[in-house]
Amino acid sequence: MKKVYVSVLKNNGFTYLETLFSLSVISLIAFILPATFGVFSQFGMIDTDLEGDIFLMDIVETSRSADEVEIDNKKTITFETERGKIEYQLNNSRIVKSINDEGFITMLFDVTTWDFTEEKKFMKIKIKTDGEFDEEILIKK
Repeated sequence: MKKVYVSVLKNNGFTYLETLFSLSVISLIAFILPATFGVFSQFGMIDTDLEGDIFLMDIVETSRSADEVEIDNKKTITFETERGKIEYQLNNSRIVKSINDEGFITMLFDVTTWDFTEEKKFMKIKIKTDGEFDEEILIKK
């Protein structure tokens, strides 16, 4: 008769301690994750001022393609481009854009400051809203 020996070292399953350890690591990660998201939102690391960024990109792109720039009555800035006359004006605490005096697109809300300063080769536009938006833009004439 042959004797059969079974080795304990060739067991392919998990031990009870290995299972407990892996479950404790998973529960620790699940416990820390919500607190991490709370910290990031508390410090304001998520940018929510998208309308200001879109306005800046739009006016800079318009100024680069402009042949001529004019300021009227400290409330309106006009760019003469290939597309026509593009105006940005302050109207009831909003900055609105119009192309060839047709239609209006509101670009910024709750504007408190809309000031122009003219120099020889450039003009400076200072824009500030009730929110986080506070920028100065230099536009080449």
